Amino acid sequence: MEIALGVIDDSTDTYDQKLVNYLNCVRHYLALLEQSISDLGFQDDEQEIYFHKYIYPRFNACYFYHAELTPILKALPIGTDVMIRDYYIQELGYLHRGFNLNRYLYEYFLADDDVKDEPFFLHRNYSAAAHAMLPAFANPAFLTNQSLSFARFIAHERMQQFIIRRLRLLYQNPNDVFLAGLLKGKRRSWDGDKVELIEIAYGIYYTRRMNGGDADVSDIIEWLEDSLQIDLSQAYRIFLDIRRRKTVSFTKYLDEMRDAIVKHIEESNRFKDNRKRIKKNEAF
Repeated sequence: MEIALGVIDDSTDTYDQKLVNYLNCVRHYLALLEQSISDLGFQDDEQEIYFHKYIYPRFNACYFYHAELTPILKALPIGTDVMIRDYYIQELGYLHRGFNLNRYLYEYFLADDDVKDEPFFLHRNYSAAAHAMLPAFANPAFLTNQSLSFARFIAHERMQQFIIRRLRLLYQNPNDVFLAGLLKGKRRSWDGDKVELIEIAYGIYYTRRMNGGDADVSDIIEWLEDSLQIDLSQAYRIFLDIRRRKTVSFTKYLDEMRDAIVKHIEESNRFKDNRKRIKKNEAF
């Protein structure tokens, strides 16, 4: 399932189409998992609890993660870094409020407690009152009181990590003077437009020049972000703009790079030829 989701992630489909593909993909593999469990059954309560507490939530978490993160990325403002930063901080606040509203259960999740595992994760103990509203994909035969809650915690923690990483790329001025001094000589920054880096990223991806050709676009984007301390969270949207170009080349910056290299080599060769000619004349 994760491999299939990665293929969707690297596609050039629109956000809306990606979301449909994400959710269909998770539903497909959830159905396979549920069918397997229905065929095999559980040996005992301990095995059922383990499944609903640790395995099933990981699959459902993928559904929640993509269902909630994709709209956030789609709505990412196109503007200054401050606008993007405020937007991410706002989304982070929503996640924190969700954790606080479910503090007892979230602490149970974090502590990996087991005192209430039987009422929480055995299907026979399920109560409809446990969920105010069930997601459309929920299978009644696999409902327990807290398995979906654990799935949401996993998804929201993953979203939180994603957003925090984006914020770190936007906040590049450490408060610690000593740390700032250490980092000063090691930092690399990009002085051009982000669209130029996106051309490079997709150029590397489509020519399969990284990690034996196995690197995903997201891996390449992350490498460029870490190396150049820049937020490329709008990479996919920018690439869509590149594909829609009509008045300029699809690879404007790569063309500029190629022309600059060719010009430099040609000028260097002319300089060398002139020096040879001068030396030859001096010899006579």
